[in-house]
Amino acid sequence: MTVNFEEKTYENYFNAELDRCSEIFFPLGQVQEGFLGFDSSANSRNRRLWRSIGFPFWFHPPFAGIELREIAREMEFYLERSIESIPRMKANLLFQYKRPEYIKTSTGKEWSYWNQPYFRYDIYQKQQDLLNEIDSKFGDRVLIIYACPAIKDINELVQKKIENGIIDNSNFKRATDLNGHYRNTYISTGNFSIACSDPERIENLDLIKILESLGQNIKETNYSNRQFIINFRKQLSSIIDENPIYGESFKKLKDNLRTNYYGKSELFYSIVVMNIIKQLTGIQWLIKI
Repeated sequence: MTVNFEEKTYENYFNAELDRCSEIFFPLGQVQEGFLGFDSSANSRNRRLWRSIGFPFWFHPPFAGIELREIAREMEFYLERSIESIPRMKANLLFQYKRPEYIKTSTGKEWSYWNQPYFRYDIYQKQQDLLNEIDSKFGDRVLIIYACPAIKDINELVQKKIENGIIDNSNFKRATDLNGHYRNTYISTGNFSIACSDPERIENLDLIKILESLGQNIKETNYSNRQFIINFRKQLSSIIDENPIYGESFKKLKDNLRTNYYGKSELFYSIVVMNIIKQLTGIQWLIKI
């Protein structure tokens, strides 16, 4: 049976705990996601409307409103000041979150591998192909991981959140380790997995240990944090542009935003493009600092 909590709930709890456990930078928060989406926009000169959302009551019509390009310029300034105040960025992380099924009976197709209740999640080929393409282009400059909880229901999930036990009760696999498989199975977090269809034993990852070592062997560059983000956006965008599944939609979305709203606000535009990638593919972007 599918566990009775949403993938997004697990993702939120996981990210909050990871933020406390390691030196990770989250480029875009949930509140900003909604604000920066610009799914719809309008221009109003109505004095009462602008007053209701906090603009001074003393200006007089006609009032031209606020252009989204002007908002983008302000956000560019704010973001650049914020990211240059944190330590040097070292490496990019891409997480593909999964919600498992919990198989409790011997009718489960993989029961013979475990002979006890177990968890499993499907590996979708279109997602896997994209992750493989990213890995082939970036190599050890990007860590790409599947993350899935070994948690049976919402009550257990909430309890693990309270205990700061979400990471300890999650199963992690490098995306490349699951090549050629359509499903991954496991019985606990620290245990190995058996990936299918041709069963293959895959050892679990110690995520925090990997994160602590990530970036130590990467050569120092003269790039600022701002340029680090812009460069990664450009490189990742070039991969997704050519993807047969996501490419067409991705180009339409990002090109529309560039033309209508963002102009030369490269940093702000990069953050928003990375958010589009998350919406289309489910890939969460984080940065090791």
